[in-house]
Amino acid sequence: MCPVEPAQVAERLGLGPLRRPASVLKDGEPYPVWKLTTDSGTWVVKVCRPPDFTRDALAQAWKLETAAWWLGVAMPEPHFPGRPAPRIWRPIDDDHLARATRFLEGTHPSAPLTPPLARWAGATIAALERLGIPADPAVDADFDTYPESDWDDWLDQARRLGVLDTAAAGTLKDTAMRINEIAEASTAEKLVMHRDFSTANILVTAEGPVLLDFDHAGPQPPWWELVSAAFYLAGPELGTVEPDRASVEACLAGYEAAGGRGGPRDETAFTGMLAGRLSTTAHELWMACGHRGGSPELQASFARALNASIPALAGQLDATTTWTAWLRALYGPAPAGTSDAVGVGGARVA
Repeated sequence: MCPVEPAQVAERLGLGPLRRPASVLKDGEPYPVWKLTTDSGTWVVKVCRPPDFTRDALAQAWKLETAAWWLGVAMPEPHFPGRPAPRIWRPIDDDHLARATRFLEGTHPSAPLTPPLARWAGATIAALERLGIPADPAVDADFDTYPESDWDDWLDQARRLGVLDTAAAGTLKDTAMRINEIAEASTAEKLVMHRDFSTANILVTAEGPVLLDFDHAGPQPPWWELVSAAFYLAGPELGTVEPDRASVEACLAGYEAAGGRGGPRDETAFTGMLAGRLSTTAHELWMACGHRGGSPELQASFARALNASIPALAGQLDATTTWTAWLRALYGPAPAGTSDAVGVGGARVA
């Protein structure tokens, strides 16, 4: 529970006194997300306590959010305390930080995105890439890969505990090793990118779509972000249901038309998608085996999630052969004597 009352947070952020009672927009979180109406308007207000998010990671995220706002990316207005050097997250006591963004009315789309909305998503990712904010390697929390010996230990334990049978454990081991190989083969340059481009973070308003929630922004190759978004926004259950190809191609075309730089048209284009999903599966494995504590009921729920994740992850990996062909069909073959990288041109989104 947040130890600070909404009225206190509003005052300490400089939003002015509350004009009506706060309402909770997101429940079930360590800290609530509030809708606060004050003298200065209606705001979405969040509170966090580092090291839930490290201060360095938050600083890197607000660099992107601030730059995106001044560039003109469609997004809610962040509340700044003043210029120059605005800080979006600000201390409200010795332990907690808070932030506010302008509240907007709208609805979240569902996947697959319509082609016009998918083109907007691709163009928006190109705009964020254009900012060219270097990633700080000291706060690189992109994803983790784990050595084979770790997977052997975890999977042996999962079999002993009855969390996984031999076939499922073998599938996860093979899939993890192949994804590790793909990640090791990638040499893509990382910039600070959004990293959570999902239907939950797209709001369709009367004035058009906007991008929400930059709080997890950090190191990511822009091409990985584009490819991951294009496919996840085109299919709600990747690995079990084929994504909508028209939506994928519209997102890629929007990115290209906006001057996105592109990247390899091979399986390394899917590194971010696959490694991110593998990290989630590893977390489910740890939770199911009791590495993070929890009740038997909680561990059992993670075991069920894990057993559903394994075939979906393996299905995503298998599908990259087909999905790579989609990339190549859209962009055409690479010029002779060059790497298989997408060559894109045109004016960037401004």
